[in-house]
Amino acid sequence: MKDPRGEIIADLEISSCRIVHTDTPVVLLCGGIVKIKEHPDFPDPSIESLRHLVVQAETNFELFRPEEITKWQEDAVFKNLVDFETELAAICSLVVIILESPGAIAELGAFSQLNELRDKLVVIKSSSFTKADSFINLGILSYLKETNVESVKTFPWDVNKPEEIGNEMVIDIVDEIAARLKKISKTRSLKTTQESHATTLICDLIRIFVALKQAEIHQYSLNLGFKVSLEEVKRKLFLLEKFQLIKLVEYAGATYYCRTKEPYNRLRLSSASKKRLEDTDITLDCLAYYKESRDRHRLGAIRAFREKERE
Repeated sequence: MKDPRGEIIADLEISSCRIVHTDTPVVLLCGGIVKIKEHPDFPDPSIESLRHLVVQAETNFELFRPEEITKWQEDAVFKNLVDFETELAAICSLVVIILESPGAIAELGAFSQLNELRDKLVVIKSSSFTKADSFINLGILSYLKETNVESVKTFPWDVNKPEEIGNEMVIDIVDEIAARLKKISKTRSLKTTQESHATTLICDLIRIFVALKQAEIHQYSLNLGFKVSLEEVKRKLFLLEKFQLIKLVEYAGATYYCRTKEPYNRLRLSSASKKRLEDTDITLDCLAYYKESRDRHRLGAIRAFREKERE
């Protein structure tokens, strides 16, 4: 039996493949300080930012803060904070930056320079800055509004007095984010030049092929036209694992990645030879190949992963 993975990769027509976006989007939320209660019995921490209030609000989407992932410098996966947050933004559906801290201004400067991330940006600023002739107003924000008039939202609050912010305004901000999420297209053409598309490709190849090694993921990505280095693949795998979308499984000295049941974007495959490509059929063919080729380590990793998932 031939390896079905190689045949599938060779037959894929990337220009016709599409990304089907998840119905459970994740929003990367940047901004001011958010103090987290370290123990249930401790008193609630003081409100020190508008972002803190947004985090506490009820939403129909998931909010994620960059600081929720720690130890991102371990094993030199990311060499600097900009690379880390850029890759993090690529995995999320939307990036919301509340301009209320020097860090948020720096994030705005970094994200606004990248075409792919700029399209995902929603910037929330205080009305007290509206008339100020600053580099931010005259430069970055004006540029963003020219690109997308809905990318900058202004609300009346004093960034130095977050404790005075009313609940109605927080609800309005959450509604604005939800409205922007609804405008994201359900599907999009797969582009080999997009960082987020490479992340989706890697995540879904792991799902379809059941269990993959890092080197296999890298090679398949290259074969499909994605110019990603091995270091970039490591970064994407690191974040996909932190988001619990994949799991690393070690078995008899070999390391594999398996896809969890957590929802995320998927691929709609297209065949150059016009064959009908069904995810389930490909997965079954892969499992049959692993069994026939007596790939015991991979089969053991799949078995161990599935047993863990059932617990």
